[in-house]
Amino acid sequence: MKTNIKNTQWLRVILGLFLIVYASNKFFHFIPSSYGQMPENAKDFLDSTLAFLPYLYIFEIIIGLLLILNKWSALLYIILFPLTVSFLIFSITNKDFSDMWPALVVAFFNIILLISAKEKYKPLFT
Repeated sequence: MKTNIKNTQWLRVILGLFLIVYASNKFFHFIPSSYGQMPENAKDFLDSTLAFLPYLYIFEIIIGLLLILNKWSALLYIILFPLTVSFLIFSITNKDFSDMWPALVVAFFNIILLISAKEKYKPLFT
């Protein structure tokens, strides 16, 4: 049981750092990235949501900081889950599977952490 707690602590911190670095990169561009060739619908979607993306990245940074500080972690896993699903859906519909790894990393960590905190969610479903 102690190793499981230790592992989830590491996963939580790694997920928090990943979210902070990924979102900060959208502001400061210190890691080269591109969306590659995407379908016209995906480009239209990004253009229509362009005004809201900075708020999303700030939200990701705040979630990452709270995960690192271990504040409201169980709640943050639930809040992060719809974002994770939307990242995956966007990556899958974009059909550029080589650039899908950030969404897969966040999804993997989020699902593992959700499962590890399932005892905290039992009151929600009784």
